[in-house]
Amino acid sequence: MDLDVSDKVASVVSGTLALAGALVAVRRHTRSRRGWWAALRPVWRREEDAGIVHPHRFGGYVKPLSEVYVPRRAVPRLAPSGDGVDVADLLTGTGDVLLIGEPGSGKTALVRYESARSARRWLAGRGRRRRCPAGPVLVSLPAAALVHRPLPAALAEAYPGEGAPLDVERPPAPGRRWLVCVDALDAVTDPDERAVVLNRLAELARPPGPAGTPRPWRLLVTTRHLAEDELAVLGDGYPAYHLAHFTDADVALLAARWFPDGATARRFLDWTHAQRITGPVHNPLTATIAVLVWEGGQAGASPQPGPEALLDEFVRALLRGGRDSLDDACAALRHRPDGGEAVAAWLGARHTDLVEVAATAAVAGGDPVAAVVDWSAAHAPVPPATVLPDWPAHVRQILLATDLFRADRHALASVWPSLVEYLAAGPLARDWRPDEWVTLMNTRSTRFVALQAISRAAVAPAFLRERLAEPDGAIAAGHLLAGRAGAGEAGTPSFRADVLAALLTHWADGAHGPTGRDGARECFALLMTLAAGRADRDLLHDIAADPRRPGGVRRAAALFFAVRKRNARRP
Repeated sequence: MDLDVSDKVASVVSGTLALAGALVAVRRHTRSRRGWWAALRPVWRREEDAGIVHPHRFGGYVKPLSEVYVPRRAVPRLAPSGDGVDVADLLTGTGDVLLIGEPGSGKTALVRYESARSARRWLAGRGRRRRCPAGPVLVSLPAAALVHRPLPAALAEAYPGEGAPLDVERPPAPGRRWLVCVDALDAVTDPDERAVVLNRLAELARPPGPAGTPRPWRLLVTTRHLAEDELAVLGDGYPAYHLAHFTDADVALLAARWFPDGATARRFLDWTHAQRITGPVHNPLTATIAVLVWEGGQAGASPQPGPEALLDEFVRALLRGGRDSLDDACAALRHRPDGGEAVAAWLGARHTDLVEVAATAAVAGGDPVAAVVDWSAAHAPVPPATVLPDWPAHVRQILLATDLFRADRHALASVWPSLVEYLAAGPLARDWRPDEWVTLMNTRSTRFVALQAISRAAVAPAFLRERLAEPDGAIAAGHLLAGRAGAGEAGTPSFRADVLAALLTHWADGAHGPTGRDGARECFALLMTLAAGRADRDLLHDIAADPRRPGGVRRAAALFFAVRKRNARRP
């Protein structure tokens, strides 16, 4: 009997120990399973917080980006038609993607919005796999971060984490991959640094060998238009898409989400018609600026309707909003001897000049604060730094107050590159020089400054017709068409057809481009970019069939479509 009881007790004890061991194992497994979620939670909190602030501000509260964002579509670069795909589908696909957009097309806003949206969905899942969202874990990185370090190291620096830094060499969650959004490739203006970044991206897109381990990430790279040789470096690993413009329905949706009621939204849309900006507001940045100007009570301030007047008023409003910082610097100068009063009088009349100098430096990849300090030393009655020891700190604050620049680790960076380029274009717009404009247009880092300059100077592009016979003139005109879409005379079918014919001619002739570049390749790249639009594609078909055109031009047009079709079918 005692032996029987002893056996029963031993059985109960062993069963209890086994159950306890199983519970400990389950708990350890659960902790291990959810450890990835705890590690990534700070990353998602950061991305979620970034999404609740709209990147564009205008002297006050602006609705969160998540509330006013309009979903975007993209068109395959080599698509035979203008049909597009939802950008959200590109985020959840299987391969790497290159997303190309014109200035102000919303590339950075897209990355911020999608990163915040993904973060909110992952946080809502609380680490339970059945509740986790479908698709990858999004993280973002400026392309400039890849100049000096490879992708894993750059992301580890960008996401240091509370414990260990971000490790993209391992999957982020069971059965999931990273989606690394590399933003603003075009912002890397130095040719050597740009080559480094392009080569890093090309290497990352190469598939592993037969025995290689599949990489745990995909890449989405955003940029303005790239030259054909740069696209060739990236190769077939990056299917390219053009970020589509807003449609009329998109603009109406933006207004409906931004304004408190339908009547206010309709009044805003009526105002865009009265201001003759219904076409320009298809650019998301211009649409946002129009909303902010109208909402801020500046709608009647522009003496003449049109997109240039709208942008000019917006920039003036930003400078007015940041004027207090300039006045504070002037007050500090007046209390200093040895020329402080004279420097304050000089500075008080040069707020716009100061910001233009900073903008020019930012476009060239320089330090805006250092550029302003050097400029003021060269032109002020007395170098301000000799009067005011903390003059660079005052300059920094003046620039930050304009809302055009933000504090970066090493120097100030542009918040709105398009607006900074607008300011950098001021001197050329006031003192128009066609030869200088063509040079700027054919230089990658200053091309969009040239686009802003020709708009601000209100110069008709007719002066380019006589330059189409030379590769540099035709290439400059091609970039003008790509950058201004349907604006002014550049949008007329006759001018566009002449430019397309010139590009075809120089491509077929194997011409040399500006500064010894491969002009034929650049002409082909422009033709590919322009052919993404249905109107220019139709013009190219007309050129191929027009008996009034020289035979060489018609043959070049036919050959172009054959090459385009062949490239579209490449895997």
